[in-house]
Amino acid sequence: MKELLDLRHCLAIRTTKIVGIAADHGGHELKQYLVMMLREAGAEVIDFGGHQLVPADDYPDFVVPLARAVAAGKVQRGVAICGSGVGACVVANKVNGVRACLIHDPFSAHQGVEDDDLNLICLGGLVVGPALAWELVRSFLIARFSGEERHRRRLGKVMAVEGESSRTTLNTCSPSEAAREAAASDRRIDVGMSPEVIDAPEGVGEALVQDIEMSGGKNFNPARSLRVYFIRHGQTEWSLSGQHSGRADIPLTAQGEDEARAVGRRLRNISFAHVLSSPLARAQQTCALAGLGPMPRIEPDLAEWDNGDDEGRTSDEILESRPDWNLFRDGSPNGETPAQISDRADRFIAHVRALSGNVALFSHSHFGRVLAARWIGLPVLEGRHLLLNTASVSVLCYEHESPDQPAIAIWNSSAHESFNPPSRSDGGEAGALKQRAIDRWEGEGGEVPDVPTPHPGEMGAIRSAGKTLFGFDLDGTLADSKPALDPGMAGLLKGAPRRRDFH
Repeated sequence: MKELLDLRHCLAIRTTKIVGIAADHGGHELKQYLVMMLREAGAEVIDFGGHQLVPADDYPDFVVPLARAVAAGKVQRGVAICGSGVGACVVANKVNGVRACLIHDPFSAHQGVEDDDLNLICLGGLVVGPALAWELVRSFLIARFSGEERHRRRLGKVMAVEGESSRTTLNTCSPSEAAREAAASDRRIDVGMSPEVIDAPEGVGEALVQDIEMSGGKNFNPARSLRVYFIRHGQTEWSLSGQHSGRADIPLTAQGEDEARAVGRRLRNISFAHVLSSPLARAQQTCALAGLGPMPRIEPDLAEWDNGDDEGRTSDEILESRPDWNLFRDGSPNGETPAQISDRADRFIAHVRALSGNVALFSHSHFGRVLAARWIGLPVLEGRHLLLNTASVSVLCYEHESPDQPAIAIWNSSAHESFNPPSRSDGGEAGALKQRAIDRWEGEGGEVPDVPTPHPGEMGAIRSAGKTLFGFDLDGTLADSKPALDPGMAGLLKGAPRRRDFH
């Protein structure tokens, strides 16, 4: 009873609430026992089969769907059982994002999680008895990854090898094969909205392959669960001074470190299947301090735009020598050209679209703006409209979960900004949003000239000026050029009440 109470307490206050389990004929009896024990301990259990004892069944048919669910974050931990546990371990580790191990002792069960972020335990149904198996599973579920630097460093190297293998596989597949693989890996059991335990249908792995082969994947939507969280790194000395920091390895300031921790608090309730980071220190620091999801993988394509000879210079300094300069149109001497960064963003987007689940990206301002533009099919030049604050969170997704309708769900949402709707006597919610836009416009260097509030007959001109603005969002405004648009901005927003209780 003490063991059950310990596990129930753990499941109630930490993240391991949904456990996936799978077994072939060699582990069928042990699986039934463990499912019973897990449910008595308060866990939600997804049983991937087999649901009947079939001596001729094959462990990959059950373990692969389980492993894919673990990698996608649909279940927090997995338990795979075959006769010896060896076959289950071999096939589970073929799925990117899975860290599986054959376990025979309680020390390894918890140490594997604490040091190596183990997320799937493999057992031999003909090797370990029920009592020991339960102790192994209990120790595995209660344990938490320590996050110590040496373990993150070592796992980062493991993830780098996994990333190389993944890209090699994608590069050697035909487009149809790659799409089929993406569709296959996306078939998940959605338990997010239901408090009930959901069992996978019998033979789900085998049926999945047959359906895809027969229908070309038309019954499956590879974009169904993909949601990309783009996180800009926290504040650095150069972001504070306005200096262009491309490939220079500038560390976070103390405030930048606090911003990174705040990002982790904001996103703590989201389960991430993949966490990718730029190789530059400021992005890796932000990633480590945020502490999201599984071990991050270093992705070179997430690095900042290479500024070449403009590295370390401010925009004002660059414009003194090149008055008509625009980074998104011209690039920088001896740096990355707009065409080159567009190709890099497209290459990375193709990689991300082969994933599923929630994906966290830790990267940089200019690359993030290019990535967002290319995500929705716009040229690099349009990235100039998409401002990004330090430690901001943006979300890329698909409208109607359709890959041919890429969309931006959230842009440049910052932790330090909050919204408190005013009373109706003070302009209502619309007035608050307008005031928020004014405050941010001025805070980013724009001016609101003292022009008269427009009369009704002048509203046509105001609407025309409004068309030159890219648009407003809850975090402020996206605009082409502050000096050119200040008068239009003033006309659009002049009537908004000045609120001094904004936070």
